[in-house]
Amino acid sequence: MIKDKKNLIFWGIVVLVGAGLVLYGYSSKPESGDGALKLDIMTDDIQSPASDSMDLPEATPFTQNEESFIGANGIKAPATCQISGETEFSEPGLYSSNTKLSWQNIDSQGRLIKWLISPNDGLAIGPNIFGNLTIPNGEYENLTIRLPEKPVSKNYLLTASVTYGQFVDGDLKIKEANCEGQVKINLNF
Repeated sequence: MIKDKKNLIFWGIVVLVGAGLVLYGYSSKPESGDGALKLDIMTDDIQSPASDSMDLPEATPFTQNEESFIGANGIKAPATCQISGETEFSEPGLYSSNTKLSWQNIDSQGRLIKWLISPNDGLAIGPNIFGNLTIPNGEYENLTIRLPEKPVSKNYLLTASVTYGQFVDGDLKIKEANCEGQVKINLNF
């Protein structure tokens, strides 16, 4: 009976150690491809028997610079924009407007429209993002304008800029283009 207990304890320890090794081996395997073993192959050391018999053209390295523009989503030129028009407020919530924002080569609906308001008095101007606007080219008529509760000026001047993406040395850089033109806002109350 003592011998049976010793055998049972021995085999129990063997099973536990085996199960531990299996669990350790399973948990140390890389998940998906992120931790997979990567081999660096030096192409200079590899010789192909056919390479001596074929005349292959030499590859010319591609160098990125500011003159060769490559934008996201296949855009081939930097973004540009124009603003124009005038808005007349006859009372705080009532205005007439013939304003327009036009743009070209906007590469993503996530790009921003930044407004510079002079004097900076808390006016809210829209649109501010290309989220619901047509890209890469389009226009938006009659800007959305909200006055501050107590405006300090009777005349405001708006200018704008837009952001866009450009690949520089393989990295996407966010750039900004100033819009041509300006918008005048007049308060007649």
